[in-house]
Amino acid sequence: MHPGAARPTVPAPVLPEAELPKICRKQTITLHPGDLGRTEKLRQDLPYLTDAWTRAYTVIRAQNEGLNGVLKGHRIDIGEPKNRLAHGRVAQTLLVTLMVTIANLMILDVFCQTIHGRHLAHTGHDTDTDRPTTANHTDLRPAGRSPPQAP
Repeated sequence: MHPGAARPTVPAPVLPEAELPKICRKQTITLHPGDLGRTEKLRQDLPYLTDAWTRAYTVIRAQNEGLNGVLKGHRIDIGEPKNRLAHGRVAQTLLVTLMVTIANLMILDVFCQTIHGRHLAHTGHDTDTDRPTTANHTDLRPAGRSPPQAP
């Protein structure tokens, strides 16, 4: 089987409840430290939905869900194959990378509009609208930094 191919589905046996393993007869299970063996590093230290868990993961989850909403929204929609018409894994990866970059720029633009009252600068070299930009782009060093000294 090719490593990227889907794994075969194993159908669950239809057995009377008494014959099912104990783990299959419960709605929830409890795992103690050491129960997971090699996958121990994936265990969460905080019990699910406790106050401590909520304080630790609410902000992170909201950020992830918000980013997923942007990436899968109607403007970018990385899940729609018609938005990524190139063939091959490398081409698909590059296109998704560009789509995520565009999404990040959109998020930064909204942030700049909210905080500074203006759009993100078009060039990235000049974020101060009061400073004139050079027409020939020979002086594009960041503001406040002196030019490098000659040896």
